[in-house]
Amino acid sequence: MIDYMEFDVMFFDDIIANVQLKPQDSSLPYVKNFITGFNKQFSPTMEGPITVEELEKWLKWRTFPPTRANAKELLAALGMQAFNRWGIVRKTHGVMADDEIWLRFKGEHLTHRDVCLRKDTYYPEDLVDDQLR
Repeated sequence: MIDYMEFDVMFFDDIIANVQLKPQDSSLPYVKNFITGFNKQFSPTMEGPITVEELEKWLKWRTFPPTRANAKELLAALGMQAFNRWGIVRKTHGVMADDEIWLRFKGEHLTHRDVCLRKDTYYPEDLVDDQLR
């Protein structure tokens, strides 16, 4: 079963942070970073609670803007009728075309290969395999 209240922030197949949205001992989301000095680190501190505003700021970075010209079409493709950042991130795993950071929710067994948007760049052998089938 997938638990959307906890997720790992991934860089390719490496875990760079763990986020608990509703930890047992706090009302604030809790982050533990596993890397330092990386410009895409989840939060500026290595470990501790973050505000909902900080979480929203990060989620905003992982979704298309609601004002995007084709936002309605993108939402329809995701099976959504209204813009909801958390809903978009759950469906897209926060994957973006311009970096290789993504979210793996607790209980999932996905890899970067499963969610990557640029498979031809990172996994060209998959394209060859598909062409041979």
